[in-house]
Amino acid sequence: MKLKKTVALFLAVAFSIPVSANAASFVDVRGHWAEATIKSLADKGVVKGVTSTRFNPDGNVTRAEFLKMMMEVTDIATSAYRYGECLDANGSDWFSPYLQSALDRGLIPQDMIAGYGVKVVKSDNGSTRAVYEGAFNGNISISREEMAYLTQELFQYTRNARTMSALKRAEEITFADASSISPWAYDTVSLACAQGFITGMGDNRFEPKQTATRAQAATIVNRVMDAE
Repeated sequence: MKLKKTVALFLAVAFSIPVSANAASFVDVRGHWAEATIKSLADKGVVKGVTSTRFNPDGNVTRAEFLKMMMEVTDIATSAYRYGECLDANGSDWFSPYLQSALDRGLIPQDMIAGYGVKVVKSDNGSTRAVYEGAFNGNISISREEMAYLTQELFQYTRNARTMSALKRAEEITFADASSISPWAYDTVSLACAQGFITGMGDNRFEPKQTATRAQAATIVNRVMDAE
């Protein structure tokens, strides 16, 4: 896979981070729970800061940013934007090639599409196909359960039969707030937890509706890289 060659570029773009800096320069990660991971990734050139001295570990990550992140980590190719087939994204949206590809592969769950529907589109050659309707809302912050779902779904998509057999099986989620995880996401979140991609937030809580942070996203990237 091209993971090692592409991951530095995609994280810089996905996080909209133009500034390179040595990890030691990030004054706002000192004492942070993800300090070691962020420093390790920064020293490898995988992540960059919002400025030369700040990583903003507790800043939010959008749906579009995380989708791009996971597609690059798992080496899923983009697809050319097609008008009318990319939900609410348009050709000028930087994430449209990623969303188009994910939609073509059925990787976006219906419950992450507002106003979900299906329409029939006729091709130039006269054939027809069904495409999604609705809104992805790529610029809103992604929730922890959505982050866990996309991580597991895209990682699993790239596995072959031999590798899939080595994945850990889902187990019953024992978080105190497990009942707060959306039914559509529950099984996939369970798998993501079983693989060790995502863990709880303390006090035995998962906080599925809480928005994900840059530090959490960096941690998941590191874990997926280790799983490759």
